[in-house]
Amino acid sequence: MSKFYSKFYNSQGWRDRAAVLAGIFVLCTVSIFPVLAQSNRDSQGTFQPSSVLDSPERSGGDIADTLAKRSEFKTLVSALDLAGLTDTLKQPDRPLTIFAPTNQAFQKNPVSAQLLQPQNKEKLARVLKYHTIASLVTPEDVDRGTIKTVEGSTVKISVTPEGVVINDKIKTVKPSIEASNGVIVRIDNLLLPPDFGNW
Repeated sequence: MSKFYSKFYNSQGWRDRAAVLAGIFVLCTVSIFPVLAQSNRDSQGTFQPSSVLDSPERSGGDIADTLAKRSEFKTLVSALDLAGLTDTLKQPDRPLTIFAPTNQAFQKNPVSAQLLQPQNKEKLARVLKYHTIASLVTPEDVDRGTIKTVEGSTVKISVTPEGVVINDKIKTVKPSIEASNGVIVRIDNLLLPPDFGNW
């Protein structure tokens, strides 16, 4: 038996087959590992509020252009123009998160009609800045429960069985949208700063 194994292991044919198998293993390793690594990086990407329930949509344009191309944000686009904030959402140097009220969200809130009057554009600008985060929202932000807005006040972020809720009552509308310079998160009502008061 020992002579048989000695003859087998020393044979040129066995060494050739071993070399082929080793080559296949190396090729598979080189091909598969980068794919697995990329998949792992993708799965550990920046948290997006509505991606708790759904994967985000993707847009090739910046936030301002993406909003302008979607009819559901027509009122928001007009508000941003009136408040002089459109260019802020075009800047590529710093990623943003914007909680974007849909047309229906503006219609739902009685404050909207007054905010959209030209004489109230400073108040409108403040409200819109309260909808904007000067970064991408991370899992750590969600764990902490609050995050500071461009306006200066904080918003509360809660994850519930039904989805992500802002300030205990404003619901996110899935899915979110990835733009080239940040993330757009649809919401179903306006966010008002804590000390905004009554009209």
